[in-house]
Amino acid sequence: MVQMRKWRPLLRLEEGASQATYRKIAEGLVNAILEGRLPPGTLLPGTREMAHLLDVNRKTVILAYEEAMTKGWLISEPRRGTFVNAQLTPTQLPSVTQPSFAPQLLHQPAVPYFTHNAQVVALEHRHGALFFDNGTSDHRLLPQAVLHRYYRHALRNSFASNTVRYGSEGTGYHLRCALAEMLRNNRGLTVTAENICLTQGTQMSLYLSASLLLKPGDVVLVERLSYPPAWEIFRQLGAQLVTVDIDDEGCRTDQVERLCREHKVRMIYLTPHHQFPTTVSLHAARRQHLLALAALHDLCIIEEDYDHEYHFSGRPYLPLASDRAQRHVLYIGSLSKVLGSTFRCSYIVAPTSVIEALQRNAALMLGDADAVAQAMLADLINDGELKKHVRRVSKEYRARRSVLQDCLDQAFGARIQVREPEGGLALWVRFEEEIDVDKLANAALDHGVVVRSGRQFSPNDQPVNALRLGFASLDRDEIQQATRRLAQAMNAVGRR
Repeated sequence: MVQMRKWRPLLRLEEGASQATYRKIAEGLVNAILEGRLPPGTLLPGTREMAHLLDVNRKTVILAYEEAMTKGWLISEPRRGTFVNAQLTPTQLPSVTQPSFAPQLLHQPAVPYFTHNAQVVALEHRHGALFFDNGTSDHRLLPQAVLHRYYRHALRNSFASNTVRYGSEGTGYHLRCALAEMLRNNRGLTVTAENICLTQGTQMSLYLSASLLLKPGDVVLVERLSYPPAWEIFRQLGAQLVTVDIDDEGCRTDQVERLCREHKVRMIYLTPHHQFPTTVSLHAARRQHLLALAALHDLCIIEEDYDHEYHFSGRPYLPLASDRAQRHVLYIGSLSKVLGSTFRCSYIVAPTSVIEALQRNAALMLGDADAVAQAMLADLINDGELKKHVRRVSKEYRARRSVLQDCLDQAFGARIQVREPEGGLALWVRFEEEIDVDKLANAALDHGVVVRSGRQFSPNDQPVNALRLGFASLDRDEIQQATRRLAQAMNAVGRR
């Protein structure tokens, strides 16, 4: 038997959290067994003696022993005493020297877009840090009073009608009807609620769509610079990625045509309205060429229209999915650029047979969505409040774009090239070759500003001497300050 004077430290009772004493003793026994300090077969003191040694009530020890016996750690033998279960062989007890359990995982190389170094993480919690993001909206401009009123109304109605208890089937249909009307009126899509699958974010829409279409080995075309989460999804589904160049008129559809002759292309992923990350819009002739190629080669087009609402030069382009003759486009949209990432509402537009399959798969991932939020979003759309908000903030975002252009021109002059985009919430800034943009992005962290280098948007991890600078989430003073910091970082880096 272990020497009597060692029982209290052996069970480490002084280290336990605030809980019942008998549980502390039971857990102390279990931990001592697991760590090899109480080997299988060890005889424990009787309950009266252990109570005296631990300075507790005997009933407390009885409860602790009973709990440990119930779970199989201890056994009681009549007229002999209580023992550590001898059937707990060393092979059944984890060794403290062994590593903790970790299942064998498939090797997935780190994607720079998702990797934040310690300095970026620290800046996220530092007051005064500024972020040139990818082009998110400014939540400070949201009509808070309107949102509060609509959410309260939706919540009150949901409780009154008891729709919360029944999930989101009714509110989901209500939102799909509202989205369908919006897409018919504003984007020229001939759709009904039955053509829409709701999701909780663009990346979820991409994953659901791609997993329905792709099998390992399928060829997927992506633009030479594009949205990293998209091509990482395609890769993890086993697709073979082939890149297509971009120029001032958007995706090079002549290359798409050549690649369709060389490969059996299953899918092409595009952001044609405001190309991500370069912001260029796909011109009309190429749009028609691309639709013709999709019909000829039976390939699917995934069209992501992530910020359709913010188009500042003339009327927005109609989506590829609006072409009445097309049967090859899955259209992905989102309300997050309008209402911010807090409102996770994305949607996929497709033929009804595709939507049915998407909804079956979505049910496995999502379950019931937020019925109250769905009702609120539907009412915001139907009552015109969403459109009113977009019209109001678009003026401010256009002004912020001008401020950023002026600041960049003053700070960098001829060392950069900025092509004014037709729309979107970010600028694509090209630097002269003598400037190492990857080093610039790292040096910017020392000056309290976060930017993404162009390399992070390359599926082939190629260096790209450019930055995507989102301006919408920064106010005008913040834009000026962030640009000054970026200029200071470039002066610190110097030229190659």
